[in-house]
Amino acid sequence: MDKKYVVETGVDMNEKKKRLFDSGMKLFASKGYHRTSIQEITNEAGVSKGSFYVYFQSKEEFMLTAYQHFYSQMKERIERVRQVDLSPKESLAKQINVWMQYIYDHKDFIMMHLRENISIAGSVDELTQKIKVDSYHWMRENIEAIYGPEEMKPNLVDTVIQLEGLLQSYLKWKLHDEVDIEIEKLGPFLVRRLDDLVKGMRERQEEALVVINQLPHTYEKRRGQTDETRSLPETILELKEKLQGLALPDEKINQLYEVIDLLEAEVGKENCQPVLIQGLLAHFNPIAEVEQECQEIARLLDVKLLP
Repeated sequence: MDKKYVVETGVDMNEKKKRLFDSGMKLFASKGYHRTSIQEITNEAGVSKGSFYVYFQSKEEFMLTAYQHFYSQMKERIERVRQVDLSPKESLAKQINVWMQYIYDHKDFIMMHLRENISIAGSVDELTQKIKVDSYHWMRENIEAIYGPEEMKPNLVDTVIQLEGLLQSYLKWKLHDEVDIEIEKLGPFLVRRLDDLVKGMRERQEEALVVINQLPHTYEKRRGQTDETRSLPETILELKEKLQGLALPDEKINQLYEVIDLLEAEVGKENCQPVLIQGLLAHFNPIAEVEQECQEIARLLDVKLLP
């Protein structure tokens, strides 16, 4: 069974692992993924090659962890802005600037990813879908905060799609075409364009092209989701995500991910054993932060959690 990948932040990584990560990203950005060897990464980090395999099974797993780390760090920076006491428009403008600045600061890594054909087995599809869903809800929540949920209902998804188009287009011109766009001016400029879009659709009473019930169900799973609409894979994914932010030793986190491996293997069987499910979920009993996810998994599988 393939090992699952743990998303870690720089704070949670121990020093040796952080050195490996920083060295690998530096080499990938300068030399490219395919031309960088594990030996070069460990030499740059000043650690033994054996240390690499303590944390990663392969260069492919290392690269996937890099993608996850990059995304996790970007989300953290945006979330910090959201916690600051700003007006909704000021907050969105600042979030856009932080988003663009973070990507621009790592443009060599991003461009390496775009120009090289990197095939990585594992959780890439899950990560890609998570990013799409998170991005939709990030834009939706900011739009509703500015203009009101009820007021935006008729054209909400169309507004999200247009804002996404603006963000991606300016990113392309800044990153790929190297047009000199002042990042500090970008956020306020795009929020003003958002105002123009919303005002125009309201004045013309535009009929929506896309409405919420046309979206795949995965896009709605994070908003006011009820037990009846949450699937087992989605709930297990939520459990994995919760583990990412826990202040636990690496060894414990990895042990819990191995438990999830076993859990996924068991529930994938035609006749899974309830007693095994109970025993696996019991590993999470002392961790209050994941209690809700464990209860939901137990409900979906019709088993009782052990006390």
